[in-house]
Amino acid sequence: MASRRRDQVQKNFAYDPINILEITRSHEATVHMIADLGLLSRNKTCTSENCHGIMRWVRDRSRPDGYTFQCRECDAKSSIRRHTLFEGSRLSLIEMTRIFFHYFVRRIPIKTCARDLHLTKKTVRKLYSKIRRVISQYVTEDMQGDTPLGEQPQHGDNVPEEHAYPVVEVDESLFTHRTENGVREQVWVLGIFDRGTGNCRMFVVPDRASETLMPIIQENVAEECVIYTDGWAAYQRLADLGYIHRVVVHAHGFGRGLDTTNGIESCWSQVKRLSDYYRGIQGRGPNATAQIQDHINHGIWLRHIAQRNPVKSLVEVVNSIFVRQ
Repeated sequence: MASRRRDQVQKNFAYDPINILEITRSHEATVHMIADLGLLSRNKTCTSENCHGIMRWVRDRSRPDGYTFQCRECDAKSSIRRHTLFEGSRLSLIEMTRIFFHYFVRRIPIKTCARDLHLTKKTVRKLYSKIRRVISQYVTEDMQGDTPLGEQPQHGDNVPEEHAYPVVEVDESLFTHRTENGVREQVWVLGIFDRGTGNCRMFVVPDRASETLMPIIQENVAEECVIYTDGWAAYQRLADLGYIHRVVVHAHGFGRGLDTTNGIESCWSQVKRLSDYYRGIQGRGPNATAQIQDHINHGIWLRHIAQRNPVKSLVEVVNSIFVRQ
């Protein structure tokens, strides 16, 4: 009984996030923590031309981070932030670590973060956007990649053996964002849900025309897959493209049994909530569409890691992107 309780307690606390605020009370502890997490390298190949020596950390109190890379062959120096998530900011590593791995990962509002760290909201918003861009890139390149949806059969207790074939659900939904002038506007988003894997993908689109939606579906859904949609006219071409198209008339509800679009409807609910939909997605200036897509991909990622440690998951994302670069 004692061992069973011990194991249960350990399981209960397994997903507790790392206490970033406690660890980052000193600059020295912060530097070594983020290095231990792989967010900073302790050695790298020399950046000087025609030199292939190894650069390692040396103490340098003239540098804001207290360390610099120095090559043992040619004595060249380089910032320990170069080619990392922390590059390009004048903030201390303590401030940036707290913003990324405490305030952002816990979805604490920009206003609160700026107040606690005595920073401007503009500064915090810029860093929130930066880490959200990294997550969005991870979702696009690692989670989605080149593998189409609809390759694995649907499964579950309510799925008879004769219905164990690949099925995806496709739908569109309106998302609200705030423009540069603070005006609330709506954009269309196309969503695709794979019953076989439980994964979903969402794409900001300019309209719901067939010419807009069909290429995205063809690029992201395997051929000859069964596709459930509502009665929107743009989907009538799916059968001509080689898909098995089944329609759920939403005027009569969202279907019953396996003839339903409840999967994608559930994804809409989750992603809108997780992507800060109700706080107002920020889409400003000429890059508004990309910013909205970043918010949506952030929501997809949060849905994906719902049962995982969020700090460790974010560390994996950052290391995946920056090691590859």
